[in-house]
Amino acid sequence: MADADLPQPVSTQETPGPIFRKLLRFDAVDSTNEVAKLLLGHGADEGTVLVAKRQSAGKGRHGRAWASPSGGLYVSLVVRPDPKHVATLGLLAGMPVVKALRHFGVFANLKWPNDVVFMEKKIGGILSEGVYRGDAFYGVIGVGVNTGVDLDRLPEDVRARATSVKREVAEYVDNDDFLEYMMKHFEDIVSKFRTETRDRLIKDYRGFCTTIGKDVVVSTAKGKVAGRAYDVTPLGALVVMAPDGGKTEVLDGSVEYSR
Repeated sequence: MADADLPQPVSTQETPGPIFRKLLRFDAVDSTNEVAKLLLGHGADEGTVLVAKRQSAGKGRHGRAWASPSGGLYVSLVVRPDPKHVATLGLLAGMPVVKALRHFGVFANLKWPNDVVFMEKKIGGILSEGVYRGDAFYGVIGVGVNTGVDLDRLPEDVRARATSVKREVAEYVDNDDFLEYMMKHFEDIVSKFRTETRDRLIKDYRGFCTTIGKDVVVSTAKGKVAGRAYDVTPLGALVVMAPDGGKTEVLDGSVEYSR
């Protein structure tokens, strides 16, 4: 693809880093993750952050659509993790989002593996993808947060299970302020991910994850796993304990809470 055919940012700015050093801003894109992957090899490298005002084809895990109207915060971060640990890093990426939401007045938590929730309603999500460019492996971490989203603009079925900072907080929260605070914690997480044991970070993740301790049904590619969510392993798998005491580790799946 020629450089002239690549999506062009409306602005580019240097950021403090030390890991994330360049911020590319777009008005509208199909998906910040897809644009990030296109830009790899065309000037984008580790430390690049993409932000869009809206997405026309935002996506979540397993190819699900992610509603991305104007007012929300849509971000992708480019990193260079070990390929076998990219999924774990994607799991931990929910923590900076939760910390930012709590800082601005929404006491959010994490629903395994990648949903950010408040009062059991979704307010954000993470999509972590790995991609090779030649011999180089990149992780692209996509973050979507319903910051200033007007929920009335969302489809009815989405409104029933979603919320936004705008709905939950009386005072206006600026997206740039939210992004700046969130990025400080992304810097911290990625730095610790490289220099400390992942076990310690997973322990922190457990503290934010309200799935642990709940009765769940997890839909996986091989069928459904039912039981009590017991733990999260250092590789990010959800440990589900069956009524007979047997334990199953689920690396990828969709969780529903039993009522």
